Parts: sequence; C-alpha cells; structure tokens
Amino acid sequence: MTRERLHSALDLGVRSSLTMLVAPAGTGKTVLLSDWVARRRRTGNAVVWVPGHAPEALDRALQTIDVETPPVPIVVDDAHLLPAETVTELAQVLRKSPDAVRVLLASRYDLPLPVPELELRGLALTLRSGDLRFTDAEATELVRAHAKEATAEDVQLFQQRTAGWAAALVLAARTLAASGDAVWPLVNQRPVLDLLLGETLSTLDERVQAMLLSTFGAKNLTGRLATILSGDGDAGAMLADLAGNGLLVTAYSDGSEGEPVYRYHPLLVELLRRRVTATPDEAQLVVDAQHRSALYYENRGDGGTALRSALGADDPALVARILLVHGPELLAAGDQALTAAGFEALPDHDLRDYPHLLGVRGLLRRGSGDVAGAVLDAASADQVLAATDRRPGTPDDALEADATMLHLWESRYGWHDVQAAISRARALLTLDPADVRGRHRAVLGAERLAWLLIELAAAEIWADELDDALAHLDEAVVTARMAGHPRLIAGCLAHRAVVQHLRGQGQSAAQSAQAALDVTGDEELPQEYAVRACLVLGFAALGELDLDTSWHWYEHVADAEVADSDTVIAGLRVVLHGVLLIETGRLEDAMAALTTDLASAGPLPSFLSRDLALLRLRLAALLGDQSGIEAQLAELDRTGNTSDARLIRAMLTVCGGDPQETATMIDEVLQTDGAHPPLASAAAAFRTVLLAGAAGQSAVDASLMDTLHRVAPQRMLHVLIPVAHEPAFLDELRRHVGGPNPHPFASFALEKLSGHEPTRGESNGTALLARQHAKPPRRLEAMVNGARIRLTAREAEVLDQLALGNSYSEIGQALFITENTVKTHLMALYRKLGVEKRSAALRVARAVGLLPLSG
Repeated sequence: MTRERLHSALDLGVRSSLTMLVAPAGTGKTVLLSDWVARRRRTGNAVVWVPGHAPEALDRALQTIDVETPPVPIVVDDAHLLPAETVTELAQVLRKSPDAVRVLLASRYDLPLPVPELELRGLALTLRSGDLRFTDAEATELVRAHAKEATAEDVQLFQQRTAGWAAALVLAARTLAASGDAVWPLVNQRPVLDLLLGETLSTLDERVQAMLLSTFGAKNLTGRLATILSGDGDAGAMLADLAGNGLLVTAYSDGSEGEPVYRYHPLLVELLRRRVTATPDEAQLVVDAQHRSALYYENRGDGGTALRSALGADDPALVARILLVHGPELLAAGDQALTAAGFEALPDHDLRDYPHLLGVRGLLRRGSGDVAGAVLDAASADQVLAATDRRPGTPDDALEADATMLHLWESRYGWHDVQAAISRARALLTLDPADVRGRHRAVLGAERLAWLLIELAAAEIWADELDDALAHLDEAVVTARMAGHPRLIAGCLAHRAVVQHLRGQGQSAAQSAQAALDVTGDEELPQEYAVRACLVLGFAALGELDLDTSWHWYEHVADAEVADSDTVIAGLRVVLHGVLLIETGRLEDAMAALTTDLASAGPLPSFLSRDLALLRLRLAALLGDQSGIEAQLAELDRTGNTSDARLIRAMLTVCGGDPQETATMIDEVLQTDGAHPPLASAAAAFRTVLLAGAAGQSAVDASLMDTLHRVAPQRMLHVLIPVAHEPAFLDELRRHVGGPNPHPFASFALEKLSGHEPTRGESNGTALLARQHAKPPRRLEAMVNGARIRLTAREAEVLDQLALGNSYSEIGQALFITENTVKTHLMALYRKLGVEKRSAALRVARAVGLLPLSG
C-alpha cells in the first residue's frame, strides 16, 4: 500500500537538507522509506539507500561532497545504529554545507544533529510516532491487504487496540486471516504482543516455524546461512516471503554479492527463545542448529561464534576442538569469560581426555590472575609433550607453542630460565636443517604465532637482546595484521615502542605507542600493552619539554599493576616519575623514588641499569653529591655501559680548568659512537658551551650543528636542559637561527629552551659540573689491629655518610640503596674495623686514615 500523505511529506522534506523519521520499532519507518525510494526510482530519480549498521556509503558521500552538483538524496534506515563518528561528521556537514546534502534518516531516537537550527531556517523536517500512526483509511487498506475478509468493524477494533501501530495491525490481520475471528485475543497475565506474535507464528507452515526456531540466534542472517542452520534448502525463499510481509522479518540489501541480510523482530526472537526452553522437540531443533552453526563458523575461522554455538550443541568434543584451535585467539581478544565457559562445558575438568588443552587453560589462568594454576598447567603440558613423539602439523604443535608461551612469561619473573625459554621458542619457530628426524617449523595459526612472537620478544627485551626482539616484533605485527586481530597488533606495536624508546628513538617510539592505542578503537587495550604505550608517550612528551602531557601519561600508569608487564616496565615507570619530579623541582621526592629497589627476576638489563644510573647521576649532580656521582659511574662500568661512563668522565674533566681539553676528550668519545644517543646529544651540547669560550667560531658552529643533528630526528629537547640556561649556548643558538643557513630544528629548539623554567639547583647547568672539585683517590686500605683490611667502594661511601651524622634512612637516600642494604654494609664495615657501634667505627677509621681527622 502507498501512504500518500507521508509520501507527500517526504517529497517535501527531500527538498530540505534533513528529514528525520523518529519512532520506535514496528511503526513502519522502513516500509515507508522503501516504498518512497522505489517510487522515486521508478520515475528515474536517483536515491541512495544506506542501512545504519553499514554506513560506508554515507561515509563516502560525506567525504566527496560537491557543492556545485545537485545532491542525491541519501536514505539511512536504522540511523540509530550509525557510529558516533559518522553522526558527528554528518552534523558538521549540515552546519557548514547544508545545501550540499539531502539526507532522510529513520531512527528509534533523536540523534545529536543540528535539527532545531535547521528547522528555524526551513531546512529540516521531522516526522514522529504520531505522524506514522495509521489513519483509519490507511489501517483499512493495510488490514485488508493481509485479510481480505476484514470488515469495517474488524478494522475499527484493531485500530482501537493498536492505536495505529503498524506491527500490531499486521499481526492482528494475519490472525484474522487464519482464524476468521476478529475478537481481540487478550489473555490475563500475558502481554498482547507475545500473544499476537505467538498466534501469528502458529499460522505459519511447520517448515517455516522450524526454520525460524533454527535460525533466530543469528544476528545477521542470509539465505545461505539459514539453509545451513536449518538444514532446509528452501530457507532462503521462506525468509524472502516473510520479509515481504514486513514485520516478523526485515530484509536489508547489504549482504555479500548482493544477497539480502535478514533480521528478526526482537519480540519474535524473545518469543522463540521461550518456546524452545519449554518444548523438548523444539529445543532439539535449536541444538541441531547450534551444531551446524558451530561447524559453519569454525570453517569460516570465526572462533568466538563457533564456540558460542558449540556450547549450545551438547558436543564436548566439538567444544574441545574449537578451544584448541581458537583458544589463544579468543584470549588475546579479551574473551576470557567465553573461553572459561568452554572449559566448564567439558565433563573432565582435569583434562584427562583433552591433554592438548593444558596450554590453552594455562594461558587462560595466566590472564585471569591464577598464577599458580598457570605454572602447574605449563609443567603438565611439558609432561604430556615428553610422553609423546611430537609430530608437526598435529595438536602437539599447538600444545608446544602454548607451553612455550607460558615459559617465556615465567622467565620474566625468574620462575624459568630465560635463555632456555628463548631457545625453545626459537627452535619451535625455525626449521633446523641438521635435525635428522626431519622436523619442520611448527604449523601454527596466525593468532597463536603472533602471540608467541610477542612473548618471545618480551623475553628477549628482558634478556637485553633488543635487535632480536625488534625482528620478532616486526614479524609478529605482519602476522597479526594478516589475522586481522587488533589486540595482537596493538601488543606488537606497544612492545616495539619500548624497544625504540630504549634505543633513544623517542619520536619513532611515540608513533608506535600511539598506533597501539589507536588500532583497537573503542575496545579497551589489555593493561600489559596499555602500560607500555602510555609510558613511551610520556617519555616522548618529556623529550619535547611538554611536562603537562608527560604527567598526563604517567598518571595513566601510576597506580597500574605492572606485575603483568615485568620489571622492565616497572623500571621505566620509576625513571619517568623520577625525571618528572626533578623537572618540577621536587628533588627530595625524586631521591626517594629512585632509592626504591626494583623487584627483579635477576640482574637488571644493561639498558635499564643505564637509565637508572644516568638519572641518579643527574640528581647527584644537582645536589652537589660527588660520592653519588662516583657511585653511579661505577654502576655504569659494572653493567657494561662503559661508553656512557667514559663520556661522563670526559665531561667531568672540566673541573681541571681546561675547557678546550675537556671538549677534545668529549669529541674523542663521541667519535666512537658507543654512547646512548640522548647522553651523546647532551654531551655534544656541553661541548658547544665549552668551545664558545675557548675556540674559534668555526669550531663552535660545527659543534652546535652536530648537536642539532643529534637531537632533531627524535626531537630530544629534554637532553639539552643542562645547557638550556647557559647564556653561551642560547646566544650561539640565537646567532645560528638568525644566520644565513640555520638548521631546520634550531628555531623550534630555541623557542622551547627559552621558555623552560629551571628547577632548584639547575640554573647554570654546566656549572654544576664545574663546581665539582677534583679529589685525590679515596683511600680504601689500612692496618687495623695488626691486620690489613680493604673497604669496598660502597663501604667507603657508607662510612663517609656515617661521618656526616646521617641516619640509616638518609644514607640510603644519598646512595640510592635501601635501608636494609645500608645495614648490611655497616655490619661488614664494623667487622673489618673490629667495632660494634657507630662512634667506635668513626674513631678507628680516623685513627687509621680511612677518614680525615675532625676539627
């Protein structure tokens, strides 16, 4: 039927920018718009139809607006399903270029569009439920289209009971056609619509009812899928016939290859759900359909839908098979609850019948916080593998990969040898030509392979093997993208961001970190990955002297539980916090933060030891603590960061009073190219200041240009803070900016550094080093009670602090060690000096020359 009054309203509305149909489900919005579109097309007028759940055509139209071309009307059905970003873009277009669009939206509720302002300008029309209610004449035509024998009295009764609601009118008319009785079918304690839907459903052919019962669980149903689920070859034709009636089923032309997609009315779905719970025979229809659905989605690679269907199919073996193949995929996607439900559906909870699922269950337990259970499952998986003759391309591959992932995870906390776990993972991933048994690289699904590569890279980062970690992360991100798995892609990018940061590639790291946060859209990123991304973004903002943004990112992770991330991430969080505290002048707080020992599975990686030592050394310099500087230099040497230690020692030679010689020594170390890039950049800037007062202009210019070349690619402005308030450096930078051929980064650097406020103790930054006075070598040996003793460097530092009258806590803060560690060194010191208390230790130390005489 044609509702001429509404067609006329739409004809009028399409002359304006926006026409809105706002009304609940079942009021005839889709049928009205479909009829109107069909009539326009029959008369040769172009129109675009867009389902709300597939807004690509609308997005393309909004992105290609041409104000010079008459707009083609765009009809959007179910507009309440449009993504928020699409609605926002449409609102902007309606505000800026209303004459360039003609949009008709059917929605169940109002959308955040500029309707009032457009209505004031005569550019919008809104039709609501009252407008869509069927008049008596329209109701008569509608009812008689479904029940030819309906009388005027019948229609009047229906109108009174339905208030012109299209869905109820159609249901009532179908009931009348089937029974010949127009008495309103009210039953006490039963909703009218349920009764109407039920009686309408009962008039359908048994095969149609069976098809509906078999398929109502599918959200987007095609004729092909309906055939698979129901096992009825005519299912597609049945759906098309039901959709033609316009209520129980609605057809959308957004399927693949032009195949319609069907959706059931929500009330019908609820009714069918109640029926299958009450009738065993109909419940079996659903069980059979769920089994067919599980097989269908399993073959399509949709593990989540397959497992949900399998849970209703009463087939434990099928559930187990889907868990084995798709379990890691589901866990990586955050579907812990669904995966847990799969294990709960297995009758044998100790997995005697499904031993290859031990690895998947271990990964589930790990993700849910059951550490002990995960460790036990990893050990049990090893036992199963040891008892079998592993063959590639079998479930053994999956179990081996899952057990290896668990061991890589364990190795980051000292529960498993890290090199053994890394070697096992590499062997699993690599074809060994020398293997006489002819074993090949494991056959793994893309999701499982990507996750294994991420876990391998995380262990390699902890083991200080950054090149290997980066190579495996590059492979992982390609694999995850092939699988189309956003969370795994984010995991790869977040770990890669950490490696790039550790290498001094701040901007590259920030790009990877931001991409990790963006790739999942509105989906929440797992904390293990989010912590990494936020920390790296915090360091990147710090590098550009944007302290507010850096604090913002730090606050995202300040209270996060980083145990799931490992000591590397915990250490980087301490470093970021310490730097921010220093930059805001809170030196005492920074000292407290940096004194805290990190809980570690073993010796810290050299890069983390380096970052902590460099930051502690900077703080010691700000506090004028020479012993603290020496202690951190020793730490750099001890942890293999000798190039960094050499560079700092070269800078410290300025205390000898020959800037030219210091600059030469710095230059010699920089030419070896072994120092950490941020430190090398800071040293280059320091050299520029020294040369400004001791060398010719050409040497100063060359040093300044080298400094800018070092800091510009990764925008490492933060490393210039020690020289930011040296007049010589800023003067040279200003002169360079005003010169004939300035470096592209120079102007930006000058603006940022000129606006930076120094913290306490930071003004005249290079003078901090100049104020350090050369001291004779510290005496460590002496004769005590006829025996020669030798103090360790740390014991000597503790003794010096003891002489200053500091408490255990104050000594710990000054030396960046815990109070318990202070007590341990004191016990050793007292034993060597042959004393039992502080006063006696100081007296003996002065007497034997280990401390200067007082007074």
